[in-house]
Formats: sequence, C-alpha cells, structure tokens
Amino acid sequence: MRCDLKHECEPDSAALQGITRRRFLGLAPVAVASLTLASGTEASEDELAQAHALDPAVLIDLTRCVGCGRCVDACKADNGLDVRDDQPAIGPEAQLASSNYTVVKALEVDGETVTVKRQCMHCLEPACASVCFVKALTKSEAGPVVYDPNRCIGCRYCIMACPFGIPTFDWEARFGRVNKCDLCVDRTSQGMPTACAEACPGGALTFGRREDMLMEAHRRLDSDSRYVKHIYGETEVGGTSILYVSDVPFEKLGMRAGLPDEPLPGYTWEITRLIPPAAAGIGAALVTLYLRRVRVLEEERAAKAAISEPESLLGEGDS
Repeated sequence: MRCDLKHECEPDSAALQGITRRRFLGLAPVAVASLTLASGTEASEDELAQAHALDPAVLIDLTRCVGCGRCVDACKADNGLDVRDDQPAIGPEAQLASSNYTVVKALEVDGETVTVKRQCMHCLEPACASVCFVKALTKSEAGPVVYDPNRCIGCRYCIMACPFGIPTFDWEARFGRVNKCDLCVDRTSQGMPTACAEACPGGALTFGRREDMLMEAHRRLDSDSRYVKHIYGETEVGGTSILYVSDVPFEKLGMRAGLPDEPLPGYTWEITRLIPPAAAGIGAALVTLYLRRVRVLEEERAAKAAISEPESLLGEGDS
C-alpha cells in the first residue's frame, strides 16, 4: 500500500509485506553493524551540491520574518494538524511536536525580540535515513526527506541521529510515530511552493531550486552589510535544502554551530553514541518492537473478523 505522506496511514498486512519476520530478523545484525561502521563512500560537498542543485529548497530570510505565524497556519491546514494549547507553535514556548511540523519561535537576543522559523532541514545526505534500516525515513527522488509510518517500528534512532534536533515522537499514536516536515513533497514534486512559503506575506520565505536559492542568498549577503556572512545550511553536514540568512549570529538563535561540512552518515556512531553498545541487546530490542507491532495488528484483524462474522450470519438469517 502506498502511504499518504501528509497523513498517518493505518498499518495493515500489506504494509508489512516489505518487512517479513524472516527478513526483519536477518536485517537486525546489519542494522547494528551500520551503527558502528563508517561508510567512507559519501560524496564530497561539491559533488553533493551538484547532484542536488535542482532539488526543491526554501530560503529563509530572518531579517524579513515578523513572526506573524501564517506559515504555521498554512502547514497545519495542509497537513491536517491540530492546534493544541499544550504544543504551542508560535511564541517563546514554541516547540516542534506531533502537531507542529514547523514553528516560529520568539527569542530575546541582545534586548530585542527576534523570531526564527524552524522545521526539518532536509539534509542532502540525511543522518536520520542512514540509521533507519527499515527505510521508514528515506531521501526521496524528488529531494525531500520523507517518512512512512507503515514501516516505522518506533526505535527512535533517527531522533538521536539528527544533528539539528528536529524529529519528534508521538507517544499517543498507536505504535508511536515520528513527526517532521516533509517539505510538502506532494506539492514540491510538481514544482509548486511549500504551503509555508506560499503563505508568507513578507517575503521571509522564498521557494525554488537549491542552486537558485543559494545564488539569491549570496546576492543578499553581498549587497547588504547587515547580514551575517554565512548561509546556514549551505555546507553544514554536507548541505541542506532549507537555507537561512540572518542579521543575528546563528548560535544566538539556538541553531547548532560548529557542525562539520562532511555528511554525517559516516559519523553515525558518533551521533548515536547513546545507544547501548551491546549488539545483541540492540538486536533483541528491535525484534521485540517488530513482533509487538505484528501481534497488535493480528489481534486487531481478528477482532474485526469476529465482529463482521455475526453480522454476516445475521444477514443470511434475515434473507
């Protein structure tokens, strides 16, 4: 079954066809090995930039952001996300969460209030996808990093691996699920702008090809001395499809500084170093998660069959 990337899908037997029990058990040691061995085959930053030059991208100019939150509203509407008091999406307490794929956070910097839009950075070589051995997170051919809840087993390695601290986990979902922006892949794969960029009234968000967004970012930095002379996302961890320019140093905005220019899949173990080192323990935990998922699905199918059977018998008696 093809999953709708915008909304949660109900897992069923078809969703498990790509991950049979035998295949899962066979993949578990491979997953453990992938956490401990560096790849060594990643492309250079220049090669990555060339390969992803035409990827959809968003340039965020924080000098033009007024904190109106229309981007947040558009994101919620496009993804069917609730407005929740316990998960603020705009203001000082704004945090990425199960109902917030993007937020506009207000910060006090040197006595002034500045607003920062945050969402998945859509790395050119995503660390989250590199640690997801069931391929619930993948770098799509269209460019965005997308998530398939039908494959996810809830291990949350992706959350530990992300260098930007973006993915969140919804404990209220039946199996738990990872939540993050998918760069409106249904729209951007057809050349349409993201919902947030389309809704921005002040020009803080500009949508286009990554190479064009980089050219525009450099143009702004060269023509206006207010800007910090750095494009956040141009080279961080190999580059991202979300790019920032700002007149405030990025480290003061709560954005992680000092990240390497090299893609992170080769440093997977450094990012996931909090995972218990015992390979057997990791494999057992993964198998337990998978078998629990299968058991719950089987119980639900049996319950539905038990309900439908009396109804069918009743229908035959009436006829």
